[in-house]
Amino acid sequence: MSQIFFIENPLLDISVELNDNSILDKYELEKGMASLAAEKQMPIYDELWDMPNREAIPGGSALNSARSTNYMLKGAGLEKQVTYFGSIGQDSKGEALEKELDNAGVNAFFHKETETPTGTCAVVVVDKERTLCANLAAACKYSSAHLEANMAELSKAKIIYSTSFFITSNVEALMKVGKFASENNVPFGFNLSAVFLLMFNLNEVLAAMEHADYLFANEDEAAKFAETQDMAGADLKDVAVKMAKWKKSNTKRPRVAIVTNGAKPVIVAINTPGSDDVELTEYPVAPLEKEQIIDTNGAGDAFVGGFMSQLYQDKDIKTCVEAGIYLSREVVQQSGCKFPEKCAYP
Repeated sequence: MSQIFFIENPLLDISVELNDNSILDKYELEKGMASLAAEKQMPIYDELWDMPNREAIPGGSALNSARSTNYMLKGAGLEKQVTYFGSIGQDSKGEALEKELDNAGVNAFFHKETETPTGTCAVVVVDKERTLCANLAAACKYSSAHLEANMAELSKAKIIYSTSFFITSNVEALMKVGKFASENNVPFGFNLSAVFLLMFNLNEVLAAMEHADYLFANEDEAAKFAETQDMAGADLKDVAVKMAKWKKSNTKRPRVAIVTNGAKPVIVAINTPGSDDVELTEYPVAPLEKEQIIDTNGAGDAFVGGFMSQLYQDKDIKTCVEAGIYLSREVVQQSGCKFPEKCAYP
């Protein structure tokens, strides 16, 4: 049975809603900001975990996209089509993560670390404002041996997806997956993911981009990519064209570059390798009222999930983009990367 395959860094979001800033003050966290945990913040995860009102939600960029794809496919009557690889710890948080994915119908294959805890993200919500503090831990310890041992699962892939975040875990595995996609003519989706990766891991990002048939970026990532190519301040449409024409290892498929820009139109640039021509299209995003927007974290991941769910069903690019827009609009009306109980698409 063909699958849509995701690989990256899984996290368990431990989310609590509080009435004051006492936890933020205790752990010296700046309200509304995202950060990586230092030593002084490490106890926050167990403290939040033991709170009676906490929620445990699978997180991590590609895992959010995998869950989003799964949600949309289930809405279309397609069950257990999504496979996910990553690394967790052998602990209660890892067990909770596995259980959540199993309940959702995601086929999860995890490398398990015995001495490193499951990657977690503390999510503290005060007055609808989310403060994030991540301890990547086992998420960054993915083993190449796990990929080697489970190549049979990868060989079932109809589509493959990963992100630049996986560079922080195992760049060798990322490149192996990308190369497998190119050599076997399997569509490969890749996300630029974060400005800091374009700053500090540019060579690895650019190398992985060569395998991408579908290349995703938001406006900040596209602008940073432009800076790396001596295009600082360029119009995002021009940046999308540059991304679409980037060197490509699999010349049997066009490169589709997709740049999201919040409530502004989604830019799509399509180039056939060897051609100078680029097809450029903008897709409008229906606006939401300010009070409808609860949390924009996860909107980009959900866009990818909506897009991939339609690509998996062999729909055209317009349908893929519109499904991405639909799901991202639904997710920003939730706290965290969560979905309405029933999928109303299309």
